[in-house]
Amino acid sequence: MFCFHRKLRDPDSVTLTPAFIYGSILNSLASIFGEIGGQTSLEIVKFSADQKRSVLRVPREFLERVRIALALIGYYQEVPCHFQVLQASAKPLDFEEAEEALLVYN
Repeated sequence: MFCFHRKLRDPDSVTLTPAFIYGSILNSLASIFGEIGGQTSLEIVKFSADQKRSVLRVPREFLERVRIALALIGYYQEVPCHFQVLQASAKPLDFEEAEEALLVYN
């Protein structure tokens, strides 16, 4: 699993939803690795718009691709942003207990 944090230049001008975050990650994967190379199953396990944190479940074989795709997202809904992976673990993560955001893989 991965837990990650979103930093937005203008957070009030965007809509933070799991669906938009999911789409942003899939678009990044496809643009970097191509339609076939970027295909993977992702699951948003936890999401907090207030904390700007999410936890993703990612297959182990796609861990590095998803980490790269997250790091290279530069815009979210046309607003400059930065996605930062704060933790990765094979065990479930809970960002409510930690100050940092987490990303989980299986």
